[in-house]
Amino acid sequence: MCIAVGRAYDLMRADLREHLAALQREMGYKYCRFHAVFHDDMKVVTRRPDGSLRFHWHHVDKIYDFLLSIELRPLVELNPMPSALASGSRTMFYYKMNVTPPRDWSEWGQLVESFARHLIDRYGICEVREWLFEVWNEPNLEAFWSGSKEDYFRLYEESALALHRVDSGLRVGGPATSKARWISDLIEYCTARKIPLDFVSTHLYPQDEFVEYPDRSSSPHAAGEFFIDIVRGVQREVAASSRPDLPIYWTEWNTQSAADAASVTWGDNVYVDNLHAAALIVRNCLALDDACDALTWWVASDIFEEGPIPSAPFSCTYGMMTIHGIPKASMNAFRFLRRLTGRRVLSGIAGAPPGAGVMAALEGDTLRVIAWHAVLDFSAPLPEPWTARIELPPEYASARSATLEVIRAKQGSAYEAWIEMGKPENLLPAEERYLRRCAEPYTAAVNPAADGGVLHVKLAPGEVALWEIRSPSLAEESVQRRADLGESWKAWEAGMSGKSRV
Repeated sequence: MCIAVGRAYDLMRADLREHLAALQREMGYKYCRFHAVFHDDMKVVTRRPDGSLRFHWHHVDKIYDFLLSIELRPLVELNPMPSALASGSRTMFYYKMNVTPPRDWSEWGQLVESFARHLIDRYGICEVREWLFEVWNEPNLEAFWSGSKEDYFRLYEESALALHRVDSGLRVGGPATSKARWISDLIEYCTARKIPLDFVSTHLYPQDEFVEYPDRSSSPHAAGEFFIDIVRGVQREVAASSRPDLPIYWTEWNTQSAADAASVTWGDNVYVDNLHAAALIVRNCLALDDACDALTWWVASDIFEEGPIPSAPFSCTYGMMTIHGIPKASMNAFRFLRRLTGRRVLSGIAGAPPGAGVMAALEGDTLRVIAWHAVLDFSAPLPEPWTARIELPPEYASARSATLEVIRAKQGSAYEAWIEMGKPENLLPAEERYLRRCAEPYTAAVNPAADGGVLHVKLAPGEVALWEIRSPSLAEESVQRRADLGESWKAWEAGMSGKSRV
């Protein structure tokens, strides 16, 4: 539903635009989110000699024009505080994003209102009503908001009312917090004061467990379950609130993980670059598909400037593409997931070890089966490869041709190849071509019929496999026959749960 880039001004760069457009062609996202649309480098507001505000939208227009040209709508993050409006000088990140409240709250409202009026003038009311407006970023962290919780709620109120002064159909939400904070409080605040609230948003990363619980023994979550538990918990929290209808948008997440509290790092985390990202993505996305309305990967590309933009081909930066546009294991995982269209006909497999699993989707006469082996505890030795048998249903057991694709080290995950090369910072053309080849998943033809209608699973930790099988019998049958397959698929799922062997 949504993809992120780091900040607005980076979208002036041709390379980031190329990366985002390439992702969009494959994934078909609806929205794009990023920080700092009101940063001073965007030149949105200055003061006239008499002290009144003057607004400029030239840079904003160039960015939004580009997004719409590739069929991406903005999920607009209303921040940071322009220097002309700021009450202080505290900043965040390499590019110095001001995180202070406004000197004059009415001027912030004037900025948001003028911004919304300009968007409607340029893009039309029907278009902008499809956009999403999120107020600020992680205001529960001092690094991102120097004001209090009460100050943030006032900022939210000023923003929401300013948007609705322009048009009551504009969609606004928050609190955009870290670690699922303030959600119920914002819902009740807005309900009591009749303030517009069209969605709730928040952020989470797997390693947040060690921020909350530095000692593993104090965590109430089983190893590897923190992320899934918290997302499910927010689903229950909203359902129990006075606004159970609200969409839930997780507007930041990725696979940043840690072995313990001492190894938590936000700027150099290997688990966004290496093979393990693939299985973690597949596991989390399939487990949470019905738990929220968006899981927004932070971020699309390593053209990303919270610190200086990295210079190395792999730098453990958040992007699913490197600075050269080489896909990481994370991007390949999303490519696999994007192909799981149709309806689920299998969820789970008996005897799978923790972190491993199988899911199948049926679309027309094509069955796609995905299997993964995610590591849940990086403080322990890596587990042994997982082996299993997937017994195909009768309609597919006689298929003589199917494709198998696997994301594994140096075949779908180029990071390990770059490490083996000695981590060269400046790539020769031949080295870049080699890494691009290593970024492509292993692909082979398999013959299920020759194997007795069985798919053989053997996945090392972090690996993901995807089979695509077309039924020789169903391809010739009518649409009506396909619609009558419900009971046979239920029988297959029940049988697999009992017959699978490790």
